[in-house]
Amino acid sequence: MENLRVTDASALSCGDGLVQLDNNFQESDKLEDKLLEGLDSYLQDINDRLTISRMVSDSVIKGVVSAVKQEADEKIAQKELEVAGLKGMLHLYHVDVDEKEFLGSPLTCEKEFLGSPLTCHKSKSSCHPRTYYKFSDNFVENDRLRESMGSLRNVAELQFKILKKEIDRMRGFSSIRRIGSGSEQLGLGGILRDKVSERWTDVDVILEALRATIDDVYIQVEDMFQLSKVSRCAWQQEREFQAEIEGMVIKNCIRSLQEELEERFWDQNARFCGNESVNWLEKIQEISSLRQELDDISKSLSGHEIGQLTSLMSLEIGEEYNYNKRSDHFQRKVLSNHGSSSTLIWEGNGKHEDTKNNTPESSDPAQLKLMPKDELVFEMTKMRRNHESKLQEMTEKNFFLKRELLRLRNGGSSLPLKKDKELDMLKTKIPHFISRLDGILLENEALHAFGENADNIGCLKDRLESLLSENRHLRDSLSDKKKEVTCLTSQVSDAENKMSYHHLIEAKLLCDVEDAHFKHSISEDVYKCALRELMCQIKWVTEESDLQCNTLQDIYKIFFNGAIHGTELSSEYEIEDSDMESIITQALCGIIYREALKDAEEKVSCLNTKYVNENKIRVSLEVEAQEKEAAIRLEVANKERLKQKIYSLAASLEEKPELLQERSEESNVMKGNLDKALEKIAQYKVKMCELNQKLELAMGKLRGADEERRMLHDSNQEKEKALSLVKAKEKENQMQMESIIVLVHGLWKAVHGLECRVKENISNISLRYSSFLTLD
Repeated sequence: MENLRVTDASALSCGDGLVQLDNNFQESDKLEDKLLEGLDSYLQDINDRLTISRMVSDSVIKGVVSAVKQEADEKIAQKELEVAGLKGMLHLYHVDVDEKEFLGSPLTCEKEFLGSPLTCHKSKSSCHPRTYYKFSDNFVENDRLRESMGSLRNVAELQFKILKKEIDRMRGFSSIRRIGSGSEQLGLGGILRDKVSERWTDVDVILEALRATIDDVYIQVEDMFQLSKVSRCAWQQEREFQAEIEGMVIKNCIRSLQEELEERFWDQNARFCGNESVNWLEKIQEISSLRQELDDISKSLSGHEIGQLTSLMSLEIGEEYNYNKRSDHFQRKVLSNHGSSSTLIWEGNGKHEDTKNNTPESSDPAQLKLMPKDELVFEMTKMRRNHESKLQEMTEKNFFLKRELLRLRNGGSSLPLKKDKELDMLKTKIPHFISRLDGILLENEALHAFGENADNIGCLKDRLESLLSENRHLRDSLSDKKKEVTCLTSQVSDAENKMSYHHLIEAKLLCDVEDAHFKHSISEDVYKCALRELMCQIKWVTEESDLQCNTLQDIYKIFFNGAIHGTELSSEYEIEDSDMESIITQALCGIIYREALKDAEEKVSCLNTKYVNENKIRVSLEVEAQEKEAAIRLEVANKERLKQKIYSLAASLEEKPELLQERSEESNVMKGNLDKALEKIAQYKVKMCELNQKLELAMGKLRGADEERRMLHDSNQEKEKALSLVKAKEKENQMQMESIIVLVHGLWKAVHGLECRVKENISNISLRYSSFLTLD
C-alpha cells in the first residue's frame, strides 16, 4: 500500500510538473530540480525495497532448507534406529544358532546316548523349549518392532503434512511479498516469479519422492515382518507335527515291544509245557530205577543181625514206593487232564493233599484242610523230614545195640567191621537217594503250580475275551441308542419348531380375528354414524323444506291478502297468473323433495350392501379361524403323542443304565481277577524284562541317536534358511538405506544448488539494476 501511495504521489507530482511546464515555461528550472529530487527519493525507495525483498527471500529459502534438512536428519536417525534394531534381531538369531549348535554338540549327544530312550526323549524335550522360548521372544520383539514401525509411519505422515503446510504457507507469504514489492514496475517481477515457482515445484517433487521412498521402505519392512510371521507359523506347525510323529513312533515301538514280549512269553510257556510233558516219563523211569537200586541194596544185605535192618529198610522203601506210586498216579492224572478245566485240577490237588495228610498222626485234619496250599506243602515236607530223622535215629540205635550183641557173641571178629562198613556205605547212599527223590517231588510241585497258573490264565483270558466282546456289544448298543436318542431329539426339536410355528400362526390368526372384529365393530360404528348423519341431514332437509314451504305459503297468503285488499280493481287475468305461479312453485318443491328422497334411498341402499358384504367377510373369517383351530388341536394331539413316545423312550433309557451298571459290576469283578492274574504274569515277566532291557536300551539308544541326528540336521537346515533370508533382508535394507542416503544427499545438493541459484539470480538482478541505474 505504501508503494502504491508513493507511486500515486510521484505520478501526481509528475502530472503537476507537466501542467506547470505547459502553463508556465518560466518555472522550468524549479520543476527540473523538483523532478531530480523526486527521482532520487524514488530510486532510494526502490533500492530499499529490493534489499528487503532479497533478505526476505534469503530467510525464506534458509528456513525451507533448514526444515528439509531437519526432516532429513530425523528420517536418517529413525532409519539408523531401525537398522540398529534389525542388527539386534540378527544378533539374537546368531546367538540362538550358536546355542543350538552348542546343545547339538557330539559330547552332549554321547551323554544323552548313554541313557535310556526315555531319558533321551526327555533331554530332547528339555533342550527344545529353550529355543522355543527364544524364538517366541524374538517373535514378540518382531511384533513390538512392527507396532513401533506403524507408529513411526504415522509420525512421519504427520511430519510430512506439517512440512507441506509450512511450505504452502511460505509459498503464499513469498507470493504476497512479491506482489507487494515494487519490482513489477521495472519488469523483473515476472522473471523472479517464474524462477521461484520452478524452485518450489522442484521442492515439491523432491518431497514427494522422499515420501514415496519412505513408503516403499515401510512396505518392504512390513513384508519382512509378514515373512517372519509366516515362518513362525510354519515353524510352530512343523513342531506340532514333529511332536505328533514322535508320539506315534514311541507308541508304536511300545506296542511292538509289548506284543513281542507277550509272544515270547506264550511261546516259552508252550515250550515249557511241552518239554515237561516229554520229560515226565523220563522222571518216572528215573524214580523206578532208583527203586530198583534200593531193592538191590536191600537184597545185598544179609545176616541175622541185619534182618531187622533189612525189614526196616524194606518198610521205608515200601513207604517211599507207596508215596512215589501215589505221586506217579497224581502226575499221570495231571498229564491226562492238562487241557481240562481248573476245577478238576483243584479237586486233584485236594486228593493229593489228603493222601499226604494221611501220613502224619499228630496233625489235625481239620487244620490241614483250612491251611493254604504253600503252608500245606511246607508242613508236609517238615513232617516228612521229622519222620526221616526219627527213623534214622532209631536205625542208629538198633545198629549200635546189634554191634554190641555181635561183639559179645563173637568176641571181636572181623565180620562186624565189614558189616559196619557196608552199613555206613548204605547210610551215605540212602540220604543221597532221598535228596534226589525230594528234588523230583519239588519239581513235581512246581510243575503242578505252573499248570494251575497256566489253566487259570487261560480261563481268565477266555473270560476277558468274552467280557470284551460283551463290552463291545454294549458299546454298539449304546451307540445305537445314542443315535436313536439323537434322532428322537431331532424329531422333538422339529416338533417343537413346528409347535412354535403353529403357535405363531395361531397368534397371527387370533390377531387377524381380533383385527377383523375390531374392523367390523369400527365399520358398524361408522355405518351407524353415517346413517345417523344421513337421517339427521334428511330430517334437517325435510324440516328446512317444510319451513320454506310454510314461509312461502305465509308469504303467498300475505301477498294474496295484500293483493286482494290493495287491488280490488285488478283484472281476472292477474288473479289467474298468481294462481299459476303458486301451482308451479308447489310442483317444483315436490320434484325437489322427490329427488332428495331418491338420493337418500340410494345412499341407504349402498350402506346396506356394504354392511351385508362386511357381515359375509366376518362370517368367512370366523369359519377360517375355526378350521385353523381344529388343525391346531390336531397338531397339539400329535405333539402329545410324540411327548408320550419320548417319555417311554426316556424310561427305557433310564432302565438301560441299570443293566449297564450290573454289567460294569461284573466286569469290575472280572477285572479284579484279571488284575490278580496279571500280577502273577507280571512276576513271570520281570525276568524276561530284565533279560530284554539290554536290547531295549541298545535299540532306544540307536533310535534316539538317529532321531537326534535327523532333528539336528533339520534344525540346522532351517537355521541356515532363516539366516540366508535374514541376510538377504539385511542386504535389501542396507541397499534401501543407501538409496535413502543418496536421495537425502541429492536433496541437500538440490537445496544447496537452489540456494546458490537464488543468490546468483539476486546478484544478477542487482547487477541489472545497477546497469539500469547507470544507463539512466
